[in-house]
Amino acid sequence: MNRREYIKNTALTLGLGVSGITLSEIFVSCTKEAKLTWKPVFLSLKHAEIIAEIAETILPKTKTPGAKELGVPQFIDKMVNDTMDSSSKEQFVNDLVNFNDNCQSKYGKSFVELDQSKREEYLLALDKESPRTGMSLWGINLEPDAPKPTFYKKVKSLTLFGFYTSESIGKNVFGFDPVPGDYIACMPLKGQNSWNE
Repeated sequence: MNRREYIKNTALTLGLGVSGITLSEIFVSCTKEAKLTWKPVFLSLKHAEIIAEIAETILPKTKTPGAKELGVPQFIDKMVNDTMDSSSKEQFVNDLVNFNDNCQSKYGKSFVELDQSKREEYLLALDKESPRTGMSLWGINLEPDAPKPTFYKKVKSLTLFGFYTSESIGKNVFGFDPVPGDYIACMPLKGQNSWNE
């Protein structure tokens, strides 16, 4: 084999290898599905992926951690499992399926397959369409005639609750001193944070 043929064959082999990897990446990127790194307690894998993407769209990672990084989807899954009765759980799953079906009919894709801007557009539209819910205190409905929260409002509420009660946010973002000591007017807060255990 002469030098020219050797170089030609080497380039051909290298080209096939690279193109094979490139094609496989193209096919994988076309299936744009979220992958879970945790096992749901109540939700199916497909439903847990949708909840994870909704939570991350509501609270994406910025200077603070995002919903997924803080384990908010796991929190929502556990809250639904531990605090809802069987009929409420069934309703939650049915509402989740309807949420995804409506997304499919509106955009031609499931929520997980949408790009970030379309996800935000869809959730903002749902937020505007949702009626104001009644006030409640410690789980007691103070306005029994007010409309019940929609599915999106429930998920948004659980997302925010999971985010704001997470240990990471309490320790690294919030400044809270349960026993502040003496009152000193105009004292500079030196950025101290504290986590109430």
